Amino acid sequence: MNFIRICFFTITIIALNSCGDKTKQDNTQQNTEIAIETIDENVSINGVSHYIKKMGTGEPIVVLHGGPGLFHNYLAPHFEKLAEKYQIIFYDQRGCGKTDFPKDTTSINIDQFVEDLEAIRTHLKIEKLILAGHSFGAILAVNYGKKYPNNLKNLILISPAPANSEYFDQMFRNMQNKRTDEDIKNLVKVMSSKDFDKRNPETVLEAIKIGDKVNLADQSKIDELYASMNFTEESANNMLIVNSIMEKNFFNYNITENMTAIECPTLIILGDLDNVPFASSQLLQDNLQNARLEVLQHAAHYPFFEAQKEFNASVKNFLNPEYEQ
Repeated sequence: MNFIRICFFTITIIALNSCGDKTKQDNTQQNTEIAIETIDENVSINGVSHYIKKMGTGEPIVVLHGGPGLFHNYLAPHFEKLAEKYQIIFYDQRGCGKTDFPKDTTSINIDQFVEDLEAIRTHLKIEKLILAGHSFGAILAVNYGKKYPNNLKNLILISPAPANSEYFDQMFRNMQNKRTDEDIKNLVKVMSSKDFDKRNPETVLEAIKIGDKVNLADQSKIDELYASMNFTEESANNMLIVNSIMEKNFFNYNITENMTAIECPTLIILGDLDNVPFASSQLLQDNLQNARLEVLQHAAHYPFFEAQKEFNASVKNFLNPEYEQ
C-alpha cells in the first residue's frame, strides 16, 4: 500500500471514555466562555458497534470524516464554533477510530458505509439530514445522496476528494511537486522503521504528518492541525488495513455518474490552494442540480482549520441566507 496516498484523505477533541456521558466543555476563543454540551455513545449499527460524538444542541449536522481508514478527531476542535449554533454529530466509520473493526472484512466498502450512515440517520431520528463530508467523507456523502436523495435536506462537500481517477492522479502529482526531498527521505525512513511496523502510535502519526503537510497552505501548522489526534496501536493498524482495502476503489472511478438524483441545495467549499484540481470541484458542481461553489483564500485542504472564520460564515450563510456576519 502507498502510505503517501493515505495522507491526502486526512487522518481523521479526543473522545471521552464513558459511553453516554454528558459533559461541559469550555471554549474560550475570543475571550468568551461558552459551554458546549458533548454526548458520546456507542451504538450497534449493522452488526458493528459505532462510536458517535455529538457537540452542541441546535439543528443537527452530521459530519463525515476523511480517510478511508481515519476518524473524526482531527475535525472536532475546528467545529466547536459551529457547535455554538448547531449540533455537530461525528461518527467513526466501521473499522475506524473507536468504532469496532468488522469480523467480515468484505463489509468494508462504499455500499456498506452508505448503509451504516442510513442506519445512523434512523437511530438519530433525523428525517432529513444536513450532511457534510470532508475529503473522502464528501465522496461518501455523494454516494449516500445518490441512493437516498429524499433523506437529504442540505449537502456540504468540504474539500471533496477527486471526482474521478484522472483528477486523482493529478492531485498526487501536485502533492509530489510540493514535497521536498528531505520530507520524502524522512517519510521513507519512518515507514521503514521497526516502530512503524509495530504500529507505534507516535510513529504512525509522525508519518502521517510528514506526508500530509503538503495539504496545508502553511506547512508549519501541521502539528497544530493534528494536535487532537489520538492513535492507539489498534486504531493505527486498523487505519492502514481499511485504507488498503478501500484503495482499489479509486483506480478507475467517476463519482459524477447518476449525481442528478441529488436535488437538495449543495455547498462545495474548498481552499484556493488545494492539491485537488479545481476542475474536479467544478465537475461536481456541473453535475449537481442545485450546487454552489465557494473558494476560500489562503487555504488548502483544511479550510475549517486554515480559514475557520470564513468557513463558518459560509456554512451559516448557506444554511440560513439571513445570517449576518
